[in-house]
Amino acid sequence: MDSEELKLIKKRYGENFSHLCRNLFPTILETEGLLTKLLETHFLQSRDLYKDLIQYNLQENFKNYIFSLLENNKEKEVESKTYTPEELFDKAGYKLSRECEKEEDIQAFRRYYYRGEKTPKYNQGERPVPCQGEELCTFNGGRLKNCRVWFAVRKDVDKIKREDFKNPRREDDYGVSVLSIQFSRGKPSYLSIKNRYNHTVINPDATFSNNLDNIIPGLTQAFANTYGIKIDTKVGNDFEIPGYVQASDGKFYKYNHEINNIYYCPNNIIIKDGKAIRLDPTKCILFDYFVLDLEKLEIIDYDCLFRGEIDVGDSFCKSVGKIKSIKRLQNSDGLTIQITPESGEAVEIKLNKNNQIIGYINSNVKNIGDNFLFSNKALTSLELPNVESIGHNFLDGNRALTSLELPKVENIRNGFLRSNKALTSLELPNVKSIGYDFLHDNKGLTSLELPNVKSIGNDFLRFNTALTSLELPKVESIGNAFLSWNEALISLQLPNVESIGYGFLRSNEALTRLEFPNVKSIGDSFLYQNKALTSLELPNVESIGHNFLDYNKALTRLELPNVESIGEDFLRKNKVLTSLVAPKLESIGEGFLYYNSNIDLYNKLESKCK
Repeated sequence: MDSEELKLIKKRYGENFSHLCRNLFPTILETEGLLTKLLETHFLQSRDLYKDLIQYNLQENFKNYIFSLLENNKEKEVESKTYTPEELFDKAGYKLSRECEKEEDIQAFRRYYYRGEKTPKYNQGERPVPCQGEELCTFNGGRLKNCRVWFAVRKDVDKIKREDFKNPRREDDYGVSVLSIQFSRGKPSYLSIKNRYNHTVINPDATFSNNLDNIIPGLTQAFANTYGIKIDTKVGNDFEIPGYVQASDGKFYKYNHEINNIYYCPNNIIIKDGKAIRLDPTKCILFDYFVLDLEKLEIIDYDCLFRGEIDVGDSFCKSVGKIKSIKRLQNSDGLTIQITPESGEAVEIKLNKNNQIIGYINSNVKNIGDNFLFSNKALTSLELPNVESIGHNFLDGNRALTSLELPKVENIRNGFLRSNKALTSLELPNVKSIGYDFLHDNKGLTSLELPNVKSIGNDFLRFNTALTSLELPKVESIGNAFLSWNEALISLQLPNVESIGYGFLRSNEALTRLEFPNVKSIGDSFLYQNKALTSLELPNVESIGHNFLDYNKALTRLELPNVESIGEDFLRKNKVLTSLVAPKLESIGEGFLYYNSNIDLYNKLESKCK
C-alpha cells in the first residue's frame, strides 16, 4: 500500500511517476516529506514528467540527480584559482574572445554559423523567421541589454566542416567548435552555453549542460575571479531533459517554444533571462508564444513585446482582428477560446492541455501576413476558407498538420509549410504564384494539385521523397532545385513551362520519360544524377547550363534540334548514349561526354563547336 507521500506525489505528478519514485527512491521515502520537497523544489508539477523521462531513457540520470541533491552543496575545489578564463580556454584548445561590449562585437562571429543552403533574400519591409538556418537568435540584436557575452572558438575551427556531420550531436566537434557563453546580468547570474548548431539539436542553449567545468575544470571559478561573475548554484547541473529548461530558481520547466532566448511554458509561465515570470490567469492566457489579454481584449505576440517591436512578428495576432468579446470553454482535452470580433463571424482557437494551438477556424481573414504561426508545432486542424494571399514562412515550424484547405488562395510567398512531415495530400485550386521553399523537406506528400499555378520559386518540394506523380498544366517558369532529391517521381507533366532554373529534378531515381515542348532555357545540373531517364524531348530549348544530364545512366538517344550553347560537363559519365543530334550547337563547355565510351559522338560534333 502506498504511503501518504506517494499518494501526494501521485496527485501532483501522476500515478506512473509515483510508481517510478517507489522503485528508485525507497531509502529517501523512509524520511517522510523529503522526496516531495526535493521534487517540488526542482520540478514544476507536471504529469508529462514521467512520459518525458521514459521517452528519453533518463530514469537512471534522474535517480542520480535526485541523490546528488542530498549531498552537501559546498563549493568544489578547483585545480587552480589563479588561471584566467582565457588561459583555461587556451589549455582546452580554444581562443576566448574579449567580452562583447558592442553589437558589432557579436556580429563579428556571425560568419561561423550556418544559415541554411541558399537562404532567400527578402525585400525591404519583409521579415524572415528569426534564426534562419542554424544561426543564433543572439545575432538578431539586443542581447547585451540583459547578458554579458563571450565567444570561444576552437583553434582548429577552419578544419571542422559542417558537411562532415550528417547526424549532428550537440557536443560533437562541429557543435562545440564555436561556443557562445552568456551570463545574465545581475547577481547571481544565469549561464547559457550556446551551441553552433542552434535548433538543429536538442537543448542547444544548454551545451555542456551549462556547466563551464565540463569544458575544462576550474572555468567556473575563473570567471568568478576574473570578471566577478557569480553563477547561480541552483542551476548548471549535468542533468537535463529535452524540452525542459532549468530556471534561476533551480526548477525544471517544460516549455512549448524557445524564441530569441525566451521560453514559453504551459501554466502561464515565461522564462526570460533565467527568471520564471508567472502571468495572472485571471487576467490573461498564455498559449504558444501569444498572450490573450482578457481585460484589454487583445492578443499580443510576446516575442515582439519583449524586443520592443511592433507589427513585425507573427501575423496570427492580426488575423484574429479586433475583439469584441471572449468566451472560454474548458474540456477534457484542453481549452477552446471563442472570440467574437467587432465584425464578421466568430473565430475559434483550440488548445491542448499544454496550451498549444491545435485548431484554428477563421472565416473573416483574407490576407495572411508573414510568419503566421511560424513556430507552432502542434496545429493539426486549420480552416481559412476565404484567404486569398499568404505571406512568408506560413506554418514554417509545424510538423503535425495533416489536413489543409485553402480554396481561394491565389498567391503564396516564401517558406510555405517548410519541413512539414505529416501532410500527405494538398489541393490549391486557385494558386497562381508560389515563392521559395514551398513544402521544402516534406517527406510524406503523395498527392498535390495545382491546376492554375503559373510561376514557381526556388526549392519547390525539395527533398520530398514520396510524390510519384505531378501535373502542372499552366506553369510557365520554375526556379532552382525543383523537386531535387525526389526519389519516387515517375510522372511529370509541364506542357507550358518555358524556363527552368538550376538543379531541376536533381538525383531523381525513377523518372523515365520527360517532354517539354515549350522550354527555351535550362539552368545548371538539369536532371543531374538521374538514373532511369530513357526518353527526353526538348524541341525548342536554345541554351543549357552546366552539368546537363551529368551521370545519367540510361539515356541512349538525344535530339536537341535548336540548342545553340551548352555549359560544362554535358552528358559527363553517360556511358550508354549512342545517338546525339544537335545541328545548331555552336558553343559547348569543357567535359563534353567525358567518360562516355562512344568517342564517335564527340568527333561528329567537334568540328561544329567553338
